Amino acid sequence: MAVKLASTSIEDYLIKTRRVFHQYPELSFEEFETSKRIEGELKKMGLQPVRIAKTGLIADIKGKTGGKTVAIRADIDALPVTEENTFEYKSKRVGVMHACGHDSHITMALGAAKLLSATRDFKGTVRMLFQPAEESPPGGAVEMIKEGALEGVDHIIGQHVASEIPSGKVGIYYGAMMANADEIRVKLEGVGGHGAAPHETTDTLLLACEFVVQAQAIVSRRVPPFNPAVVTFGTLHSGYRYNIIAKYAELTGTVRTFDKGTQDLIRRELEKLLEGISKATGCKYEFSYIKGYPATINNEAISKVVEEVAKEVLGKEGVLHPNPSMGGEDFAYYLQKVPGTYYFLGIGNKEKGIVSPEHSSTHRVDESVLKYGTEILQRSARKLLSS
Repeated sequence: MAVKLASTSIEDYLIKTRRVFHQYPELSFEEFETSKRIEGELKKMGLQPVRIAKTGLIADIKGKTGGKTVAIRADIDALPVTEENTFEYKSKRVGVMHACGHDSHITMALGAAKLLSATRDFKGTVRMLFQPAEESPPGGAVEMIKEGALEGVDHIIGQHVASEIPSGKVGIYYGAMMANADEIRVKLEGVGGHGAAPHETTDTLLLACEFVVQAQAIVSRRVPPFNPAVVTFGTLHSGYRYNIIAKYAELTGTVRTFDKGTQDLIRRELEKLLEGISKATGCKYEFSYIKGYPATINNEAISKVVEEVAKEVLGKEGVLHPNPSMGGEDFAYYLQKVPGTYYFLGIGNKEKGIVSPEHSSTHRVDESVLKYGTEILQRSARKLLSS
C-alpha cells in the first residue's frame, strides 16, 4: 500500500458495525431502527444529527476554519429478499436482507465520519447524508433534496459496493456511469374462449408474446448501435386454465438508456407496436411508461480527485475504468444539483467464495475492503475541501 491508512485503526469497528446493520435490515422508508442506530453512532462522535425525509439523517462535521461544504452520501434501506447465507450474523428478519450492500455503505460512511470528526484538521464542512429508500423509486434522494440536504453543498461523493469488481480495486467513471431506469406496464384485452376454437377468440397471451419478441427489434433495428439501450420484460400474467384462451394479459418491464433522445424513441416505438397489434387484431390495450431514476452522470473534475485518492490508497493497479452500467441509482438526483461523483468499490473475492451479485439471497461482502472504502471517502472529502 502506497500510504498508511488511518482507517486501519478502526477496522474492527467497521466489521462489527457492518455486521450489526446486516442483522437488522429494514425496507424503504421503514428504516426506523437503522436511523436510530446511525444517530447513536454520530452522537458518540460529538455530532448533532438531524432527521429529515422521514427516516433520513444529516450531520455536519465542521473543520477548524470556514470553507466549502462536501457531502458524503450513504443509502440505508434493504431489500425484500430472504437471506440464504448461514453465517451467524445473517439477517434476523425473514424476507428482508441487505442484499445490495447498503449495510456496508452505512458502515463506511460512519467510519469516514469517525475519522473526520476525531481530528477536524481541515477547512470547511463535511456533511454526512444517510438516505432512505434508494431501492424504491421515486426514492429517498428526492425527499432529502426537498428538505434541504444539499443547501450550501459544493460537491458530493458516494460509493456503491460491486461484487463483479475484485476486492482492493475501484471502478471510476468519467461522465455516464448508470442509466435512466424506467418502468413499462402493458394491459391487453381481447376475446377469450375455448382452447379448441382459437378462431373465435383474440388470444391476448399469444399477442403478449409477440409484443415481447417484437420489442427487442426496437433496440436492434431502431436505436442507433452506438447508443446503449435495454428493453427487458420481467413479468407476464395471463390466462386461467390450460384449455382456456386468455381474454387478458398484463406485462411489466424496464427500459434502460443514457440519453433522452433514445429514451423518447423507445417509448414511442413501444406504443406504435401496441397500436399496430391492436389495429391488426382488434384487441384493446393500455400502456404506461413511468420514468424512474435518471442517468447517473459524474462530474469529470470530481472523478479525477477521487481517482487520485484511490491511487494513493490502492495503488495505480487498484483503479479500473469499467464500461457504464445499465443499472439505476437515485444518486443521479444529487448530481443534477451539485458537481459530484459516484464510484464502485470492489468486494468480490473468488478465493473466499464471495461471488454472488447484488440483490441475490447469497450476497456477501469481503469485509477487508471496508477500510479502503472508508479511507477513500474521508481522503476525497479532505482533498475536495482543500481544492
